[in-house]
Amino acid sequence: MNKFLVFILALSVNFSFSQASSDVSANSLTNASRMLSNNGLWISSAPKSTKLKGTPYLFESWNNDDALIFMQDKAYRLKSLNYNIQLERFEAKFSEDSVFAFNPKNIKKVVIEGRTFKRYLDPEFQRNSFFEELAATKSISILRKHEIEIVEASFNPMTQQKVSDDQMVHKEKYYYTKDRETLKETKLKKSAVLKLIDADKKDVIKQYAKDNNLSFKDINDLKNILKHYNTL
Repeated sequence: MNKFLVFILALSVNFSFSQASSDVSANSLTNASRMLSNNGLWISSAPKSTKLKGTPYLFESWNNDDALIFMQDKAYRLKSLNYNIQLERFEAKFSEDSVFAFNPKNIKKVVIEGRTFKRYLDPEFQRNSFFEELAATKSISILRKHEIEIVEASFNPMTQQKVSDDQMVHKEKYYYTKDRETLKETKLKKSAVLKLIDADKKDVIKQYAKDNNLSFKDINDLKNILKHYNTL
């Protein structure tokens, strides 16, 4: 189908603009069209012939009515946004064969299913990548990096063939930052988190986690723990 026709038809369904915040655009479809044309490119979502199992996308479903993508000028609400972990970019699906890939450089942040993503300098690869903001104290932010690892299938030396297909596996790494710029890798466990907080409050935090049966390895529990830490 002609990309322009797909775009016009899909805009009326896939874009909704909110007046709830001054940061969210309430402009016309013309301005929405301009937003897309200036901030990415159309790609095909047709399945490719491959024996690679798994998906490069973070979210199982593309249906997310509350997704917000904050560009350099305005924020836009989309109904079908997903994160391509392998290519490190956000994509919006307008039809089964039409997907729009946003230029990461033009994005300030993305909020999808209540989760916030921003770009930081990846200390391992020395390039800007999207990190998910998990929890924060008054001086420390804890982030998560989503990655794809290709796990090769076992090889049968007798038949000289693989016994199954290669697979894409979702991996996670955790970081913290004190200045919102420099990232250092960490672990999502009690000993690592306690190193990031004031020494005179560690015992209080350990007791709080114990009394409320909270785990430092669980994201929601960790948010609860650090929220209590911010009140001390």
